[in-house]
Amino acid sequence: MSKKKNLVIIESPAKAESLRGYLGDSYDIVASNGHVRDLPKNYLGVDESDNFKPTYTILPEKRKTVTQLKKAAKGYTRIFLAADPDREGEAICWHLSQILERKDVVFGRLRFNAITKDTVLKSLKKPSSIDMQLVDAQQARRVMDRLVGYKVSSWLQRIMGKGKSAGRVQTVALRIIQEREDIISSFVPVEYWLIDGEFTQGKSQFTASLCMIDGKSSGKPGKYPACEEDAQRMIERVKDTGINWEISRITSREKSVTPPPPFITSTLQQTASNRLSFSPSRTMSIAQQLYEGISFGSSERKGLITYMRTDSVRMSPDSLKSCREYLAEKYGSDTLSDNVRRYRSSKGSQDAHEAIRPADIRLTPEKLESILTPSQLSLYRLIWNRLAATQLADAKIMNTSVTVSGAGLEFSVTGEILLKPGFSIIDQAFINTKNRLPELNEGKVILGSYKKEQKFTSPPPRFSEARLVAEMKKVGIGRPSTYVSTIKTLRKREYVEKDGKVLIPSELGTTTVRLLIRIFPHIFKVDFTARMEELLDSVANGTETYPGALQQLSLPLESSLQMAMKNTDTFRNELQEETGEKCPQCNAPIVIRWGRYGKFKACTSFPECRYSKPLEEDNSSEYEGRTCPECGGSLLLKTGRYGRYLSCSKHPECKHTEPVPTGVSCPEEGCSGELVEKRSRKGRLFYACNRYPECKFAVWNRPIDKTCPRCGFPVLVEKNKKKGIWCPSCRKKIVT
Repeated sequence: MSKKKNLVIIESPAKAESLRGYLGDSYDIVASNGHVRDLPKNYLGVDESDNFKPTYTILPEKRKTVTQLKKAAKGYTRIFLAADPDREGEAICWHLSQILERKDVVFGRLRFNAITKDTVLKSLKKPSSIDMQLVDAQQARRVMDRLVGYKVSSWLQRIMGKGKSAGRVQTVALRIIQEREDIISSFVPVEYWLIDGEFTQGKSQFTASLCMIDGKSSGKPGKYPACEEDAQRMIERVKDTGINWEISRITSREKSVTPPPPFITSTLQQTASNRLSFSPSRTMSIAQQLYEGISFGSSERKGLITYMRTDSVRMSPDSLKSCREYLAEKYGSDTLSDNVRRYRSSKGSQDAHEAIRPADIRLTPEKLESILTPSQLSLYRLIWNRLAATQLADAKIMNTSVTVSGAGLEFSVTGEILLKPGFSIIDQAFINTKNRLPELNEGKVILGSYKKEQKFTSPPPRFSEARLVAEMKKVGIGRPSTYVSTIKTLRKREYVEKDGKVLIPSELGTTTVRLLIRIFPHIFKVDFTARMEELLDSVANGTETYPGALQQLSLPLESSLQMAMKNTDTFRNELQEETGEKCPQCNAPIVIRWGRYGKFKACTSFPECRYSKPLEEDNSSEYEGRTCPECGGSLLLKTGRYGRYLSCSKHPECKHTEPVPTGVSCPEEGCSGELVEKRSRKGRLFYACNRYPECKFAVWNRPIDKTCPRCGFPVLVEKNKKKGIWCPSCRKKIVT
């Protein structure tokens, strides 16, 4: 038995390392590495007749961990459970208490919003019990997801083949992406024209745009001038030398700009995407590192930010006090806002945690430059700047509008001047003033050059991952802890494809979501899903029961499922595409169906006739330069589940296949092989010798049959157009 007096079970090894530095030798600290129990994988695991009672099993990959935890817990009568301070963390603690339960053991729940020495020690002084309302809320979410995912996915696989899935939040997120795509595809651009003139008053020059024509608004999409002929007529009027142009109106208005609220999960992800080009998953990964603790040398570790999964903008009084004290010392008390500035969380926020902020405002980004990685430092600076800005004075901006008139035409221009920087002294990116105007007065101006420019109205933009998170937050589906995992699932299932930064629904995603919306109209409705999220919040605060919340989901789900099961064959047939071809084995019609790996051609006499053919064979092309080594037939270049490959044109009589060659000989000395295309387990393309495993030469980048002028290596590689040609041996860029 350990001589230490107390056992603390934390969620991750990184946090365990941080706590060891705070608690000393009297505490034994172990990590559970997240959840250790869950619903079973191979069956529903929910007894709907017994108030939706769940059945839990130890996760296969966590059996060794559970054995180690049980061994570590022997001899302790007091065990502190210190998982994350949210529903998932509360559930982890409850599951651990069930697994480690003994008559002589007492469990204490530790919650800390930031992993710093003060917060950890304060939590140890007043340990609490497990909050079963939060546990029930997490169980309700998990069971809701299981009921929808397990039942609807099972039905969907009957229609579209194995591997397809539906999800309570996942499918609604896909619906949001698809509906935006439908708007974009049906959008009809409207032509309009902008007319600009360059004016001079004394030594001051400025450009203004046509805004009024004979007292009617102009220059807006869909309004006059709407075509080139109209625009040219306006140009003819503008260039009339007899017009006396003058500044008829100058309007100046001072406005105050208030700093934005501190970060919550969705706004942090969106800002990191816009400012740092981080994906939401990367943002959360780095934020997790900052929260769990960073090594400061020797054995010291510190948590640098508060908990990063939150939808509340609340800040603790102590954090506000220390923030204002530090800012007054650094910038002067006159730079602070008159009163302590607080923000109100949006409707539907759980408000269980503070906003995302630095754990210690005095740990400035500058002090951490030698400790953090560049990515960590960039994200920490965003978080630090955002909190500091909240307690500084408003910025003052002078907004000036200038109107130029002549012969029934009006041109206008607007400019801004920063009068008082206020909170923007922290980060100039907070304030973007536009078009600083020169000194101007009402009176005569001279028109110089002028131009017309054709424009078209644009549809709303596609969703990036960060924009999708913001939209999910806006409409109330998902929670901070599920945003990233939802997007990951959509991409993993190949329901969406990423084009640059934006998400586009795939053909599979479009077909799937339209079918599910039609068959399960209530379950996959945005407002219904938002209502389920509110119910989970109600379970967490005790105003709704666990069975009551699940009952409200179960009724419409079962109703839609019954209808779906009755019409399974009808829906399957509706998704089939006629080909006009006949089966070569039984002469029955051939149709295109959905299967596990996408579309394929199949005989309609299935299961009596099992003839099928991959759809990609129709898109194959003859590969010149070599023939089948087994039968002498031609080889076809095809694309399958694992990428491109060569196949004999006499398939299925001849089943020969081989990787796509590059035409580059293997550079290994004594090897007579050739480099060919291959795919890693994760689907990444690479190039390797076709004599593997005898020869294990491989490179990630496309090989080129050229010799390195520096070291003489017989093969070069092309990284990409920007990075150019490199030698894989001496690792130098080759100037060509």
